[in-house]
Amino acid sequence: MKDKICMGSRESRLAVIQTELVRDAVKERFPEKEISILTMKTTGDRILDKSLDKIGGKGLFVKELDRALTQGITDLSVHSLKDVPMELPDQLPLVAFSKREDPRDVLVLPKGQSEPDFTKPVGCSSRRRMIQLKKLYPQAEFKMIRGNVLTRLSKVDSGEYAGTILAAAGLKRLGLEERISRYFSPEEMIPAAGQGILAVQGRAGEDYSFLEDFNDKDAEACARAERAFVRGIGGSCSSPIAAYAQVQENTLMLHGLYQEEKTGRIYEGRMQGPSEAGEKIGAALAEKIQGEIRRDLEEKRKQGKVWLVGAGPGDPGLFTVKGREVLKKAQVVVYDALVGEGVLSMIPQEAERINVGKRSSHHLMPQEEISRLLAEKAGEGKRVVRLKGGDPFLFGRGGEELEVLTEAGIPYEVVPGVTSALAVPAYQGIPVTHRDFCSSVHIITGHKREGQEYDIDFEALVRTRGTLVFLMGAASLAAICRGLIEAGMDPKMPAAFLSRGTRASQERIVADVSSLPEKVLKGNVKTPAIIVVGEVCRLADRFAWVEKLPLGGAKVLVTRPKELAGTTSGRLRELGAEVLELPAIRTVRREENPQLEDALSRLDDWDWIVFTSPTGVRLFFEELKERRIDVRKLGKARIAVIGSGSERELEKYGLYGDLIPEVYDGEHLGKAMAPLCQAGEKVLIPRAAIGNRELTETLERVEGLEISDIPLYDTVYGEETLGEAGTYPDLRQVLEKGELDYAVFTSASTVRGFAAAAGKADYARVKAICIGAQTKAAADALGMETWVAEKATIDSLIQKLTEVHGMVKEGACGAARR
Repeated sequence: MKDKICMGSRESRLAVIQTELVRDAVKERFPEKEISILTMKTTGDRILDKSLDKIGGKGLFVKELDRALTQGITDLSVHSLKDVPMELPDQLPLVAFSKREDPRDVLVLPKGQSEPDFTKPVGCSSRRRMIQLKKLYPQAEFKMIRGNVLTRLSKVDSGEYAGTILAAAGLKRLGLEERISRYFSPEEMIPAAGQGILAVQGRAGEDYSFLEDFNDKDAEACARAERAFVRGIGGSCSSPIAAYAQVQENTLMLHGLYQEEKTGRIYEGRMQGPSEAGEKIGAALAEKIQGEIRRDLEEKRKQGKVWLVGAGPGDPGLFTVKGREVLKKAQVVVYDALVGEGVLSMIPQEAERINVGKRSSHHLMPQEEISRLLAEKAGEGKRVVRLKGGDPFLFGRGGEELEVLTEAGIPYEVVPGVTSALAVPAYQGIPVTHRDFCSSVHIITGHKREGQEYDIDFEALVRTRGTLVFLMGAASLAAICRGLIEAGMDPKMPAAFLSRGTRASQERIVADVSSLPEKVLKGNVKTPAIIVVGEVCRLADRFAWVEKLPLGGAKVLVTRPKELAGTTSGRLRELGAEVLELPAIRTVRREENPQLEDALSRLDDWDWIVFTSPTGVRLFFEELKERRIDVRKLGKARIAVIGSGSERELEKYGLYGDLIPEVYDGEHLGKAMAPLCQAGEKVLIPRAAIGNRELTETLERVEGLEISDIPLYDTVYGEETLGEAGTYPDLRQVLEKGELDYAVFTSASTVRGFAAAAGKADYARVKAICIGAQTKAAADALGMETWVAEKATIDSLIQKLTEVHGMVKEGACGAARR
């Protein structure tokens, strides 16, 4: 037994005090021993800008102490047991455990406060604490706080935090018990394994008999049970895991908690037995909870499923009915670069979106990783849609993905898609079969690995005398044409290079097979593209139909809220436009609305009810329905509405407007309504929080008229309307590339929302078709080229768009500007 002992400690004040507790206990029993304390800073003490679980690694607070102990610089180390890694090297065992101090967690508030101010975050560095605190304080926001105890208290007192959560043991050992505002019982918040216990770590083979009186048998039993539980679960000091044991009359009772990180589910369990069997009790409770986790994960895995869905060639109208239905219910969508923007806009806002690229040689994710990702996401119990351009089995590597899913036991379905091999020629006036020209069609991949020869029997293809369609062959056009000619094809055989098929920007170059590569090169035609070779290509110019539609070749951005965009988009597509939906605004009903509550409580008092938009009508009647208010209470009131859209929405509820102005705006409604109003009458205007002031200003001129302009909903602009990134286009990029022909705006707010989403774009590139003078003014202010519909209706808006597009095609656009 040594007479001189060097104890290793972290250099914080609390760590030194704890080491002094061990020193004093030994000195009391062995006063002749000479004991020194060597302090040092650990990794966990140095890295204070990250939470413990994000720093990574084990033993953040002990590595340096372990090194000193191993090298013989110190004879033992004193730790807070909760900081000690669960797996220890055999040469550095734990040799003694202190009597347990108060194991509870506590809330510390700023000095002078008795209740937390939840307008500020609660400082918390532990995920274990956070997941339990959320039950106690569901309204609280939690923010990482690091540093020693005194540093954390200083941050709280500075007003940065509403409070912080600390271990009672540390505060008591520091003499700061008066700072405790609330104790959390071990039932409310299960402590960390070992919390409140000091552990002494030594070297194997050394004599530590001088610690026998210091060692507390009950604390040791609890410590071994708690640590065995954490090891059995597979957690670490920073895992979202808790364990607390106590001994009563030689019976050890263990309470454990663990959050499964993949699912976020919290598991809790209890077990008891003889105190000398603490380690076995901990391991058994861990196995019990692990069994529950395995059963839940297996059950969840069975619920997961993958759908391989063909998205078609680009036009969302060619997306199948079943594909749409499956996509509506998706929780995860893994999609390729060739999936059209119109289809991407159908992805549910709450779904996780993963773009894996896969266009030509530009892949964001290797195929093997994509297949693994599908199995992984479905294994989490999620409905996964693998969205592929065209058809998933036509050169789409869908078979490879099913191999992985089959091996993993993941259920799946395949939803075929319209292939570009048939749709793109059809949109360009080329029937791939025709009885006067051919009786067969052959689809070939034009893709080959770099540096390898084509695995294509060109001679066999030439002998078929059928139509040949090459997919993914744009980069190899010259080699394909050369191979066909060398195999005996007539160099004068018609061929077509069809670019961006089924989209507004689709192009075609028709030539003979010998000259097609040169013409495509000169034409600088964009990809994606397909190659068609055969006599049927002669029919392209004769049968071309898309460009003959009123809006053929036009790409139009619809900025209406998502719930209103469908009808407008459908009508534009019928006229030949490619439609891009971007909900530049979103309407959000006000949940807390005391003004509306008051207005609806006296519904039969109103003489006039004024609706300025279809959204206002819809939300107003939703409010009535939720409160079970009979619409017959509106019997006395006259109803005024702006616009045919509001009128149609009103008719859904069996009501018809008494007053509709000839010009659909607030100013003209006010002028038409004012002469009909009398002093003492009451007017209710439920509408957007930011409404047109011209309506109310006109009505306010009627003496004695009582006007209640009540905000029914808020209008949200920009990124907040779009959900997660990936399903809506980068507007700024679209404008810079000149990929947008027109944008239609139905209100000034849609213009503002468009600008918020586009950021600092060149708005002079935008041809804006507007409803109403105010909308036009908002677009003019951004420098857009603007036209205004004759009437404030969607019909008139579309008519104006059609007129402008016709003039653009004729080169007379400037003269038509209004």
